[in-house]
Amino acid sequence: MTSTAPWWEIVHERFKANGISIVVHVPDAALVGLIGACEADPEIEVLQLTREEEGVGILSGAYLGGKRGVLLMQSSGLGNTVNALGGLPMAYRIPFLILITPRGRLSEFNPSQVPAGRAVPKVLDALGIETATLERVEEVGTLVDQAIYSAFSTSQPVALLASTLLTGGKRA
Repeated sequence: MTSTAPWWEIVHERFKANGISIVVHVPDAALVGLIGACEADPEIEVLQLTREEEGVGILSGAYLGGKRGVLLMQSSGLGNTVNALGGLPMAYRIPFLILITPRGRLSEFNPSQVPAGRAVPKVLDALGIETATLERVEEVGTLVDQAIYSAFSTSQPVALLASTLLTGGKRA
């Protein structure tokens, strides 16, 4: 895939190439393109969640059933998943992939999103979750491949942070 493709198209292609067959998400404007591409793909099952922590249980069970998946969410949902992440995939070494779009960063319009959005990297670090930031479209494919490989080879959670420099944030 060339770097002229939208970032979310590259992510979708890398999901497929790496065997991701289930995508769970809480709707987010910055993820509309990726969610739509996954929904249009007959090889990927897409489930919309009510709360982010539901995705932790669903994807842990899917992995135990032989499927690879990813949780898509905005950063404000990370707080909802902390206990579930620590209590299931981290405790039982279940590979876990998360793609997070930021709130409270550049281009934010809602001041109530700022504190939690800025805390995301520190929360992930405190949990010991490996992270990579997607900022430039030409690096997206490589970073997604590496994140998926790391999560599933080490049986540890890995989080991809999709920067507003890439997604355009809520203004896109």
